[in-house]
Amino acid sequence: MAPISATVAAGNARLRSRPRVRIARVPLAVGVVALLLLCSTAPSAANELARGDEAWARRADGQVDGKAAPAPIRAAVDAYAAAVAAEPGNLEASWKLLRALWFSAKFATDDVDSRRRAYERATAEGERALALLAQRFGGPEGLARATPDELRARLAPDDVRNVARLYFWSAIDLGEWSEIVGLLPAIRAGVPSRLHEGAVRSLALDPDVEQGGALRLLSRLQADVPYLPLLFDWVDRAQAVPIAERAVARYPQHPWNAFVLGQAILDTAPERRAEGLSLLERTANLSPRPDHVVEDLGIRRAARERLKEERRREPAG
Repeated sequence: MAPISATVAAGNARLRSRPRVRIARVPLAVGVVALLLLCSTAPSAANELARGDEAWARRADGQVDGKAAPAPIRAAVDAYAAAVAAEPGNLEASWKLLRALWFSAKFATDDVDSRRRAYERATAEGERALALLAQRFGGPEGLARATPDELRARLAPDDVRNVARLYFWSAIDLGEWSEIVGLLPAIRAGVPSRLHEGAVRSLALDPDVEQGGALRLLSRLQADVPYLPLLFDWVDRAQAVPIAERAVARYPQHPWNAFVLGQAILDTAPERRAEGLSLLERTANLSPRPDHVVEDLGIRRAARERLKEERRREPAG
C-alpha cells in the first residue's frame, strides 16, 4: 500500500493537469439572497418549537371521553423532536418533548408496549438534556453539587425556568415508566430517589411548575414509597398531607391538587377520612378546564375509581 503522502501528491498532480474551469463571478447581492433562501429552508429550533406549541394546543382535538386522538399529539412530538435535533442544547424544546411524550403515552394509546417505549424515549431524552446541562458545571457531579442559588447565578432566567421543568417532566416520565415495569425493577434502578431529587430540584427552582406539580409528586412519593433506611431515608409518611396542603394553598383551583390531597389523607391520615372522601368527590364531579380537557377527564376518572375502591372497603350496613 502506498504511503498516504504519496497518494495525496498523486492526487494533487492529477488536479493540476486538468483544464481550468472558469468560475463566473456572482454579484454579492445575488449570493446573499441565495444564502438566505438556503438558510430559510433548514428547520430552526424556533420554528419547530412554534409548530410544536400549535400542535400541543390542539392535543384535545378529536378526543372521546378522555382518550386523545393520536394525530395532534404525534405532530407535537415530531415538532419538538425536530427542535431538539436542530438545537440539542435547547432546554425548552427538551422539556416540551418530555411533556408531549407523557401525554401521548398516557392519553393517546392503550398499548402497554407503546407506552413503555414512549416513556423510555422520554427518559433517555431527559438524561441527554441533563448531561448536556451538566457540562456547564464541570460534569454530572458538579451539577449534582450545585445549589439552587448557584444554578440561578449561572443560568439565564429563562434557563432556570426551563431547567425546573426539565427536572419535573423527567421525573414524571420516569415515574410512569416505573408504574409499567413494577416496583422491584424500579427500586433496583433507584427510581424513587431519582424522582425525589427531580421534584425537590424543580420545586426549589420554580414552585409554580404545573401549578404545584412538584408538590403533588413529592406528596405521592411520601405516601407510596416504602421506608427503607439504607435506600430511602427521606421517606416520611407524616409529610404526605402537609406537602399536598401546600399545593392546594398555593393553587386552590387546580383540580389535581385537591385529588392528591384527598389521596394523601386517605392513605396516611385515616382520622380525616371524611375530608379525604369529600376532596375526591369534588374532583370526581369537576368540569374540565377548556385547555386541559383530556387531562382533567383523566383525573376525574381516577377520582371516581378511587371512590369506588373506598366504598367497597366500607363495612356493610
